[in-house]
Amino acid sequence: MASSTLSSHSFDRVRDWLRASPDPALTASPLRPPTPPRSPAIIPPLKRLRDASPCNMDNGNPPRSSSPSKRRRKEDDSLPGHSASCTSSVALSERTVLTATGSAKRTSSPSRHLTELRTARPSILLSPITMPPKPLPDDAMTRLGGLRRRLGSALKGGYIPGGLKDAIEQDPDFRLSVSMEPIEEEAFNHEDSRTLADFALVDTLQQVKRIFQAATLCTQFGRDENAWCFSVVWPLIGLALKLHGKGKWRLESVQSQNINPLYLSRIPDLSTPNKERHLFRKTDFCFSYSYHDPHFRALYNRLEEVNAMHVSHTTDNFTSRAVLFSGIEVKPENGDQKEAELQMGIWMAASLRKKMELARRAFSESPVSESEPESNYRVGHDSNETQNPSINVDDTSITAFLEPALAIIGNEHKIYYAYPSSAIGDISILGPDEKFMNLSTRSVQGIFKLIIFYATILDYGYRVELESGQESGGGTLGRLFGEGY
Repeated sequence: MASSTLSSHSFDRVRDWLRASPDPALTASPLRPPTPPRSPAIIPPLKRLRDASPCNMDNGNPPRSSSPSKRRRKEDDSLPGHSASCTSSVALSERTVLTATGSAKRTSSPSRHLTELRTARPSILLSPITMPPKPLPDDAMTRLGGLRRRLGSALKGGYIPGGLKDAIEQDPDFRLSVSMEPIEEEAFNHEDSRTLADFALVDTLQQVKRIFQAATLCTQFGRDENAWCFSVVWPLIGLALKLHGKGKWRLESVQSQNINPLYLSRIPDLSTPNKERHLFRKTDFCFSYSYHDPHFRALYNRLEEVNAMHVSHTTDNFTSRAVLFSGIEVKPENGDQKEAELQMGIWMAASLRKKMELARRAFSESPVSESEPESNYRVGHDSNETQNPSINVDDTSITAFLEPALAIIGNEHKIYYAYPSSAIGDISILGPDEKFMNLSTRSVQGIFKLIIFYATILDYGYRVELESGQESGGGTLGRLFGEGY
């Protein structure tokens, strides 16, 4: 019977045969574990990913190689609460890698930022128009009611010249849109006797067509915010100014302009104890009382004579010297409405605080002059100063302002109302106003409706209805520099 065990000679022959095998898995001796390869070219994927990951810094191991890191966002561009993320990966094969996030990065949330503004110093409260945080001051309530009545009356009808009716309905560029949504008969002003022989009427129709076509392209191709700003919104409001502005207004692009920090809200700076930082966001457009209007130009000249040139909340060399009105933030189709409200809200709050400061000077015994100590009038203040004790928190003479503001999301135009809720610079913003939720550039009728809508807003900015039902010539300027200024 053959022996059940191999002789030493036979064992050596089997071992030599195994070592000569081309299969690398069989080249290691069965008597000891295989030795890992030393060549850097075949380092396992898992080890390479682990060495390159920033997570290995947690256990004191420096990364094998360094790479440029992303530029950190400026502090003013974000609010607290963000955290860095750290990832780890497992390689199942050369083509399959599973990656897990160690701690998820918190995304920027406009809703969270709006909530933080409620507790900022001074505060900014944005609420639905039917849910104000507290009763409105009498002046604000009067102005709000008057503006809403004006807007409602303007939109009832008669905002399309009657002489354009046939031209609109027969125009091949409008025919499909009008067939899907016919223009209401009451939208036409048949008392307007002009015909297409009037060049101004033909020009108006051509500009409306260009706006309609631009809005269509922006919608169909998902164009960005810049395209909406300057292909749709800018020409639309420009047309409203041309037809109804009476030469008293300028449309200003303020996208690149900074706000004076004196008029910004502040929150605690978590990186520095007992310090605060400003909350800054930019908006797209606003209006200014035009230097080209003789009446306003005379006012600006008088302000320069008494060294009181800086009458707005911006730091720009021009707009800081012009009285500004309203604020407009534009987002593309399906853009973030909360982000638009955040940007528009910060702009409007700073604008109203500057006007409150000017009104305080106007109602003081001293003349309006920048030679006076600024701390005697300032509503806003530097980050770490205490509030000016000379300001009477119940002083209604410097809070009698209410200004409309707009958030435009693609085709949709939404109106808000901003007003001071205290003499120390707290601002409340109500909106969007659901009474005017059908304002859109999706149709020819909608564009004409928006033209009269903006015309009514600007008329309000010049003539403010008083509680008695009478109107105050000069509107905002009358409040800032006195009646007749």
